[in-house]
Amino acid sequence: MADGSSQHTALSQFPRTADLTSQSPKYWAKEKDRYLRQLLILDIEALTGRPLMVCFSQLNQPINHTDPDDIAEIIQAIDGDVCDILIQTPGGSVDACEKIISVLSKKFTDYRVIVPSWAKSAGTVIALSSNEIVLGINSELGPIDPHMTIDNVSVPCQIVAQDQTLPPRVQIMATLAADRMRQMAFDILEKGMMSGKDQATINDVLDKISDSAGYKSHGAVIDYDEATALGLNASFLEPGDELWRRIWLLYCLYDYDMKLKNIGKVFEGNRFSIGRPA
Repeated sequence: MADGSSQHTALSQFPRTADLTSQSPKYWAKEKDRYLRQLLILDIEALTGRPLMVCFSQLNQPINHTDPDDIAEIIQAIDGDVCDILIQTPGGSVDACEKIISVLSKKFTDYRVIVPSWAKSAGTVIALSSNEIVLGINSELGPIDPHMTIDNVSVPCQIVAQDQTLPPRVQIMATLAADRMRQMAFDILEKGMMSGKDQATINDVLDKISDSAGYKSHGAVIDYDEATALGLNASFLEPGDELWRRIWLLYCLYDYDMKLKNIGKVFEGNRFSIGRPA
């Protein structure tokens, strides 16, 4: 239990104003968690000089075809062609991932992806499409080798493609999925953060992150050191960095609020917000 002194300090630091809100008191009370998050988004924007959009999903909420539409709605409130995007996602649909990247690239000429905790699989692909990936001490990306569900087990498509006990059509589908993901990642890197690199260098990276023989596990951790060793354009924020402390606080707000209220996904900027139930 916090003592009186720490409670007083917390109250004095709670973002507030002497002005009353324009919303009705009952509506403001219902939405206060969102308003607090959006105040912190504004604080982070003041530090970076760049707009910030948050795409936050629970571990059991994969990327799907509703996500690009929600993202397109949020970025309508963002002026200019520069943005930071905080991503928390387990991954998901390759098709939806491709559309998200299309939406972002049509709006922004320069966007950074900030990963406070994890952006796995298709989330990593979105990060690869950015100009820069911002990571901290507990941030992780992951391999992008696609999987298929066989007998209720998630199996790498490359393994499925070589399994002669499966119907030929399943093997063909697996081959196409693996080839498509690799080609999409190659195109993204060649046009983006690895532009100017020769094809052999890019393919060396893809041999590791898009091949099931690379990291051996789809859940493998690609941290800052590994990301830079791969040649990705990543920057690191120390735990005590003022920007990182605010990013981590914002992450904790989303993590707590969404679990408490059983919210599966939130897409949010300093003005617009969309939430979807778990």
